[in-house]
Formats: sequence, C-alpha cells, structure tokens
Amino acid sequence: MIILALDALDAKMVEKYGCRNLMQVEYGQTDLSEFELERTVVLWASFLTGKNMEAEIPIKTQWEFTLKPEETFLKFFETYKALDVPAFSLKQENHKEERTLLKRYFDEEVSVEEYDEVVWRNHEENKRDLFNALGRFDLVMGYFNLADAIGHLSFGIPAKMETVYRELEELAGEVKASTEDVVLIISDHGMKPVGRYGDHSKNGFYSFNRRMGLNLPRITEFFEIIRGLA
Repeated sequence: MIILALDALDAKMVEKYGCRNLMQVEYGQTDLSEFELERTVVLWASFLTGKNMEAEIPIKTQWEFTLKPEETFLKFFETYKALDVPAFSLKQENHKEERTLLKRYFDEEVSVEEYDEVVWRNHEENKRDLFNALGRFDLVMGYFNLADAIGHLSFGIPAKMETVYRELEELAGEVKASTEDVVLIISDHGMKPVGRYGDHSKNGFYSFNRRMGLNLPRITEFFEIIRGLA
C-alpha cells in the first residue's frame, strides 16, 4: 500500500485544476468537524492513531510530538517506511528551517523567493526518498508539505498555486504508474485565501485508486480502513 500524505491539499483546488491523477477512482472531502483547530501535527496524529489527538498535543511543543509505531496503523504491516511524517518521522531540521524562514519573511529579513527555494528543495528530497522506497515495503507513506508551505505565503497568487498543484498531480501520476498496490492520497486540511497569503481550512481531501464507497469520511476513520487493507 502507498499513502501520499499531501499537507493542505484542498478538495476545491483539486477540482479547480482538474487534477485527475489526484482524484483517482474515488475522491472527496474529509470531515474535520470534530476538531476545534486545523493543526497539522494534530490531524496527522489523529489519522495515524484513529482517534482525535487534539487534547493530547500542546500547541507550544506540537512539532516535537512523536508517536510510537504500536500506537499507529503502521503496526498492521510487516514492513513499512514512513517518510517525513508529522508526529512520527518528521525531518525536524528541514521543517525548522522552513518555519524560521517564514518568521524571517514576516520580519522582512528574507524574500518570499528565498523561502520558496528551501521549500522546493525539501520537496525534491522527499520525492527522491519516496521513489527509492517504493516496491521495497508493504506500506510506504510519503509526506509532502508543498501545498501548505507555499500556500501560507502565496495561496492568493493563482499562478503559483497552479504550479504547486501541477507538481503534485505529476507526482501522483508517477506513483500510480509505478504500482498496482492500493494508493491512498490524503491531506490533513485544506486552505483558504487571506489576501495573498493562506490559512488552514476544513476542505480536507482523500482519494483511492479503487472504489471504496466512502462519503465525507472523518480523518480518524482511515485507521480502520487501512487496517482492513493491510
């Protein structure tokens, strides 16, 4: 099984750009109504464990929060590779650099281009890691924060966001072409414009490369769905 964990992939944006590879055979929006805030680490932790983790993850230390394999659906697979997954295997240095540059942008110390360059560099690194892992494990879960990281500074700039969605569409196409396994594409949340910037929204997204018959599934429901597919 392959899971593409695409941070901030927005259901409305996938439809807007007609991303057929991202839509796959079945796609839709996820139900995030049980969460007070759309926090990245909380939502991925809740996806991994099948339970709402909002109360268990303090805001101030959220990026350091880490789950054990036995607390997640990873325990259902004999072999797995979880690449840069929040709340589990996050590449702390890469994301710390992105967060630092984001702050420095608002402090007028760096340009948006300097920030974007690092985000794209980290994205390419994760792509290499993903394709090196495919075919070698029962489950490969690869995390990509491109839509989220670029979107925070540029969601209100259509040309930049279209480039992001075309890149993720191409990534999904390459992954699907490489396997006959089950492919789940899922985001933690969507994104909404705030001027030229972007903020988290409840327009989360999921898709499968086979018919599953889901209808507005809660992000915590995927634990049992994945268990059934293991």
